[in-house]
Amino acid sequence: MKPTLQAVADTVLARPSKVSGMNIKELAAACDVSEASISRFVREVGLSSFRAFQIRMAEERVSAEDDGPSGQSSIYETIGRGDTASTILTKVAHRNADVARACLSTLNPSALESAAQMIRQAPAVYFFAAGLSTLAAENALMRFSRIGKPATFHRDRNSQLLAATAVRPDAVAIAISDSGRTHQTVLALTAAREAGAGTIAITSFAESTLARIADTVLVTPTGYAAAGDEPLYESMVSKFGQLLTIDVLYSLVAVQDYDSSLASVRRGDAFIQQSRRVRQYDGSE
Repeated sequence: MKPTLQAVADTVLARPSKVSGMNIKELAAACDVSEASISRFVREVGLSSFRAFQIRMAEERVSAEDDGPSGQSSIYETIGRGDTASTILTKVAHRNADVARACLSTLNPSALESAAQMIRQAPAVYFFAAGLSTLAAENALMRFSRIGKPATFHRDRNSQLLAATAVRPDAVAIAISDSGRTHQTVLALTAAREAGAGTIAITSFAESTLARIADTVLVTPTGYAAAGDEPLYESMVSKFGQLLTIDVLYSLVAVQDYDSSLASVRRGDAFIQQSRRVRQYDGSE
C-alpha cells in the first residue's frame, strides 16, 4: 500500500476493537490522514463504503471474541457432517447473537427516527417482500395492527403489484429484501413511489437498486458469515436482522404516539385473552 493507506492499515490492525467503533472522522484523526484517504483505504481492501467497513469490522471482532482456545470459531458458518445437536445449537445461537450485535453498527438511529415518523403520519402502511423476507413483513403486519396502524401485505406477487399501484399518495410503502435486488420487490416499491407513497427500504446493501429508490433506507447486517463465507440469504438466521429492525421500528412508532398505542394494545389484549381460554365440549370455560 501507499504510505498513507499503510498508516490506516497499521492503525486498524493495532487497535481493531477501538477502530470498529469509530466513525470516519475519528478514524482519520487517529491515523493523521484525511477522510478521503480513509475512503480510498476502504476501497483498497475491497469494500464499497465506510459503512460496509464498519459492518465487517464488527463481524470480525465478534468472530475473534468467540474463537475458542483451539482457534475453532463458534460463529455459524457451515454446518458439516460431523455436527451434533449441541454444536448446531451453539453455532446458530451465536450467529443470531452476532446479527443482533451487528445491527448496532448497521442501523442508523436517524434513519429509524425518520422511518418511524413517516409511518406515524401515514394513514396506512403497505409491505412488499418475497421469499423468507415475507416473515418480517407478516411480523410487521401483526405488530402495527396491535397499535392501530392499518397495514397491508399480500404474499401473492401480482396482489403486491396491484396494491402498490393503488396506494394512496400519503401512505407509506416498506420493501424488505436482503440483497435489495429482488425483482418483484423492487418493482412493487417503484410502483408505490410512482403512485406518490413515501418509501422505506429494509436491505443489507445501501447501494442496491431497492435502496436507491427509497426515501429512507434501514441497513441490516449483510447475511454473510463473519469469516466472509457463503451468503445466508435463505437461512432463517440471516432474517433475524430484518425481524429485529421491524421490532425496533414498531416500538419507536408506538413510543412516538404512546398514549394512543397503549390504548390500542389494551383493547386488543382483552380479546386476545378471550381467544386463549380453554373451552370444554359442553361450552363451559
